[in-house]
Amino acid sequence: MLFIENIQKNFGARTLFTASSLTINKGEKIAVIGPNGCGKTTLFRMIAGSEESDAGRIRLAGGVTMGLLAQELTPTMRPILEETLAGDQELVTLRARRSQVHQQLLQQESPAKEWVEQLGEIDHQLETVGSFSAESRAGTILHGLGFSKEDQGRPLDTFSGGWRMRVALARLLFSRADLLLLDEPTNHLDLESAAWLERFIQTSPATHMIISHDRGFINRTTKVTVAIENRTVARYSVNFERYLVMRQEKVLQQEKMAEKQSREVEHLERFIRRFRAKATKAKQVQSRIKRLDKIEPVAGVVHTRQLDRVRLPEPPPSARDVLTLKGIAKSFGETPVFSRVGLRLERGQKVGLLGPNGAGKSTLLKIINNTLHPDVGEVILGDRVLTGHFAQHAMEALLPGETILESAERGARKGTTTAAIRTLLGGFLFSGDDVFKTVSVLSGGEKARVALARLFLAGPNLLLLDEPTNHLDMESRLALEEGLSEYAGTMILVTHDRDLMEAVCDRYWLIAQGKIREWEGDLEDYLAQVAAEKSEDAACQTGLKSSPKERRREAAERRRALELATRDVRKRIDALEGEIATLEAALATIRQQLADPGLHTRENKGQLLLQLAENGRLETRLTQAMAEWESCSLELEAKREEMDASGNGDDAIA
Repeated sequence: MLFIENIQKNFGARTLFTASSLTINKGEKIAVIGPNGCGKTTLFRMIAGSEESDAGRIRLAGGVTMGLLAQELTPTMRPILEETLAGDQELVTLRARRSQVHQQLLQQESPAKEWVEQLGEIDHQLETVGSFSAESRAGTILHGLGFSKEDQGRPLDTFSGGWRMRVALARLLFSRADLLLLDEPTNHLDLESAAWLERFIQTSPATHMIISHDRGFINRTTKVTVAIENRTVARYSVNFERYLVMRQEKVLQQEKMAEKQSREVEHLERFIRRFRAKATKAKQVQSRIKRLDKIEPVAGVVHTRQLDRVRLPEPPPSARDVLTLKGIAKSFGETPVFSRVGLRLERGQKVGLLGPNGAGKSTLLKIINNTLHPDVGEVILGDRVLTGHFAQHAMEALLPGETILESAERGARKGTTTAAIRTLLGGFLFSGDDVFKTVSVLSGGEKARVALARLFLAGPNLLLLDEPTNHLDMESRLALEEGLSEYAGTMILVTHDRDLMEAVCDRYWLIAQGKIREWEGDLEDYLAQVAAEKSEDAACQTGLKSSPKERRREAAERRRALELATRDVRKRIDALEGEIATLEAALATIRQQLADPGLHTRENKGQLLLQLAENGRLETRLTQAMAEWESCSLELEAKREEMDASGNGDDAIA
């Protein structure tokens, strides 16, 4: 349906694409990947027709419609439901024509036959484009993206920029376009809305091309990977994880070919230098010169950016009871946020805050950080507890004239050495002379990395993180995830990055309906409940269910059935994860012992053989456990999908 043929694009002396071709088929879900600045967004603009290619052409198959996610919407006083309906231009045009024809008929005493026929034809076309269910479908999309029924009647102008971006996304999803170009669609979504969008894309018949720094999101939504590498566009008919494996294999193959070619060139050049002056060898020399001229250099090996591991500073010690919330409540004017909140947090615990946008997650972090005061109640920080709060203001606090190193030094805890500061900055991808760049020339993502580095250098032992990945690319997110996973301090995290929350948090607090409570299940359970509730709400709006009580009963039955169907396999997965952790720790100990030169002496030969045998046994069992864990995980996913297909049809729609 989309054909890109030998396109070329330059910006001044810089080449983005050269002789690139690509074919996209109907219904495919495609991840478009590549480093920042490689031309992903430019490619989307060229496909959409807002940017011209310097050579080649881009064409759509006949009758194919295409939509690009707008980066902003002009504020209007039109309700957002109407704004969403405007995404389907054919629907809007037909409705306008029907209104005109209807007015003509009302103005005539005896309506002409052609006007009546025209009205009938328009009604038939409106039925074809789904006019009679349009408001319901648009409302379902808006609800999935976090808008309440009341919100849908509010003018677009009354929403903030992030919420207007959600409306722009709703317009595109409603548009019925055959090809959707989504550039960072989750940037302004919360965890719940991002999960809903995943399900929408998975079940949509349309073709989707997606640019996203959220690795988990593209892994769950796409099956084809389009990579921009070496200034060309390359298609891989695999998902992103499999692409990474294939790419590494390709890099190793290129390296071997380049090494072999280098040896051959060196051999030919050595022969030519040695015998060039000898008349008796002139024929052989000329033959080798011709061979040398015909050698095509192996394409340059493009290595992925090598990340230093983010090693967060050891947090200072604190009391065991890090945080106690006693009956706190907060309202803004007449609008209550939450009330009667009583919770405790102990040293080393890592909490993920769950709840939709507007529930009060950011407000809670500000109250804990003492930058906002509760109306009633008490926030008690334990002895020697030092909070560190990351939110949007952390980037705004950077001084434009400072270098990265100066900014980091200013934020670091007293006594932190320059070497330690530079080591941490290296983990956030600022190494070498990069640390001498001034803040004023940095991109949004680079400023976010500097702000995070400053936060960790300040040495808090209670981290309050509000959307720390918002401006980070895929590599930076992965580095942060690894660092936070090993962080020894206490943490409360707000993020729409599902993989980060699952990797880092060991417990969850749910903010909903003015209350904050501990969530007993895991993140998967929470998202399943949210999906069921959204499905019930959508069904209620379209009149598919008989009563609220009946809907709650059926949702509870579905959750219980899923719980029972997956209980054994989930227990086995938990047991295997524990065993894998134990095996990895034991292997690390043995390998450390095997690295001791003293163990390899003659008198320790017997002990060495025992250690080698144990190392082999542990490696074998670890391989078996990992294979079984993968098999159980696939079984769990299959059971969940089976339950969705057999008894949760409306969940899939929502």
